[in-house]
Amino acid sequence: MKRSINSLLCAVFVFCAAGAVYAAQESSAATAVRQPQVQKDYAACFAAWDKNMHTLRTDFVQTTEYDGMLISRSEGRIYYQQEGRKLRLDNLESGKVTQSALTNKKNIWILDEKGKDVTQVNWQDWLAGQPNQALFDFGNYTALLERHETTVLEHKDGLAILRLQPKDKKQNYTLYVAVGEEDCFPAYITIQSDLMKTTAQLTDKRLNTELKKEIFKRIIQ
Repeated sequence: MKRSINSLLCAVFVFCAAGAVYAAQESSAATAVRQPQVQKDYAACFAAWDKNMHTLRTDFVQTTEYDGMLISRSEGRIYYQQEGRKLRLDNLESGKVTQSALTNKKNIWILDEKGKDVTQVNWQDWLAGQPNQALFDFGNYTALLERHETTVLEHKDGLAILRLQPKDKKQNYTLYVAVGEEDCFPAYITIQSDLMKTTAQLTDKRLNTELKKEIFKRIIQ
């Protein structure tokens, strides 16, 4: 009789212990469900990517549309070196360079397809004539973000789509930057103002690799 009581008490204890473990697991799971997921700050990630980018080589295709109708298309390759703020833009046609622009973000040198001088202009004057200025703002995206209100519109195909609206309400445009969810590299940059939209898609990126010195040899510091 005593053995039966002891066996019964052991069974009750095991049952209660199992119930307590199950209840604890259920409580833990419920707590985990209730906890809000932390949203990644993609604007900060994008700024950090820009700051930590020492060199970059990337191809791009840029299109401009008016009211949904394509009015221009161009392609090229960009080289950027953080040291000295050096940037080179090669315009390409059928894979061949047709014109190059080299700058230290002060002056800009325009070269023909043979690498001979065409003209020299002020960087800001040249930049003002570009429809998608953010495409050439490597090394300065932190300041760009500070001038805009930034929101994450959606996540699509491994990209976070950022919308940048100028804090200066006199500025009538919207920027869209699609950054990789993992590395925050800008896969494309779009500027839209009224019916005009210009998009630059960046591909074949090579980040923080050594660039040949002759790429920037025309730049005078």
